Amino acid sequence: MLRKFSVSGYKNFNNETILDLTKVGKYEFNKECITDGLLGKVLLMGANASGKSNLGYAIFDIVYTLTDKPPCVWQVDAQSFINGDGNSKIAVFRYEFQMDGAVINYEYRKTAPHKLAYEKMSMDGNVIIEFDHTKNDLISGDLSLISSEKLRLGKVDGSLSVIRFIANNTPQKESSPISFIMDFVNRMLYYKTTQDGNMYIGLERVAENIEPYLIRNGLVGGFEKFLKENAGLDIKFEIVKYPGMPHSMVQKLKHKSIGFPVNASSGTKALELFYYWSRRFENVSFLFLDEFDAFYHFELAEKIVRFLMNYTKMQVILTSHNTSIVTNRVMRPDCYLQIKEGRISSFSESTDRELREGHNLEKMLRNGEFNE
Repeated sequence: MLRKFSVSGYKNFNNETILDLTKVGKYEFNKECITDGLLGKVLLMGANASGKSNLGYAIFDIVYTLTDKPPCVWQVDAQSFINGDGNSKIAVFRYEFQMDGAVINYEYRKTAPHKLAYEKMSMDGNVIIEFDHTKNDLISGDLSLISSEKLRLGKVDGSLSVIRFIANNTPQKESSPISFIMDFVNRMLYYKTTQDGNMYIGLERVAENIEPYLIRNGLVGGFEKFLKENAGLDIKFEIVKYPGMPHSMVQKLKHKSIGFPVNASSGTKALELFYYWSRRFENVSFLFLDEFDAFYHFELAEKIVRFLMNYTKMQVILTSHNTSIVTNRVMRPDCYLQIKEGRISSFSESTDRELREGHNLEKMLRNGEFNE
C-alpha cells in the first residue's frame, strides 16, 4: 500500500507537497476507512486550481514511468511539466510503500515527462539501487537484495527507468520490493468524471466503449440493479440488433425504446462510467477518482462513497467540492483532507478542537474551523 507521496517542481507544486497516509487518528467509528494501519479511504477537498487534479497526475506519473500504460495528455505536456514559479528545472517524485512489515522508498527526478535524471530505491533504510541517469552511473546499492543473479545494467537511457529495466530483464526474489512495486503500480487506476468520455490512467492499456463491454460480459442486468439500488432509478434496458450494426443497448420506455446514450442524463452517464470501472475494483490497488460526484445528487454521492467502502483492500482518494458529504456518517476527521497553497492537511490536524463523532463537520468547515 502507499504510505506517503511527495512532489516538488511539478506543475503548480513549486515547493514540496506531501500526502501522508500514515496520519491515522484514534477514532472508534468508521474503521472501514482504515486499511493495514493506513488511511484507506480519503476525500480530498480544495478550492479551484488548488492542485487536486495535479496531485492525481503527480501520483500517477509512476504509472507512466514504470509501465507501458498510455498516459493522460496532461501528464506528458512538456510545457507545463516543470513548475514555472521556481528556479529548479527538475521535478522530484517520492513514494513510500508498505510491503507487509517492510517500508520501501522510491524516489526519481525528471527534467521532462519522458526524461529521468535520477532514481533511488531502498527498503528499510538499505539502498538497493541509486542511479544517476545524467552520467549513466550506478552510484551505490546492494542489488543482491532483489536478485540472486548478477545484474548487468549496461547502458540505461534516461528515457527508461532502471527499476523498470531490472523488473523486465532479471528474475526477482519472491520478496523483491521491485516486484511488489511493479504489481502495485500496474493495478493503479485514475479516472475523472467528465462528459468528455472515458479519460483514465493506468490498469488498462486500451480503452473500450462501455455499452459493448456491458453487453459482451452479460452485465446489462447488473447495471439495471446498480442504478436501482444506488440511485433509485428504475431503468429497463434491452439489447437490439440493427442490420449491419453491432448489438446496441436501448432504454425501454412506455411506448417506445430509445438509445441509452441519447436519453441518459449526465448523472446516469457518470454512474455508467463508475459501474464500468467498478467491475475491476477487486483488482485495483489504488484508485484516484477525480471530481467523483460532479454530476451526482448529494445523497447519491454518499451512497457511492459507501459502495467504495466494500473494497477493503483498495486505497481510494476522491476529490470533490461537495461539502454535504463532509460528515462523520460517511468518513471521519482524519480521512477528510484539504489542499491549500501546496499543503495537505486533515481536518483533525487543522484545529485545536478535539473532534468527536457528534460534531457537524460540514458546518464547521463552512464556518472556517479548518482554515489554518
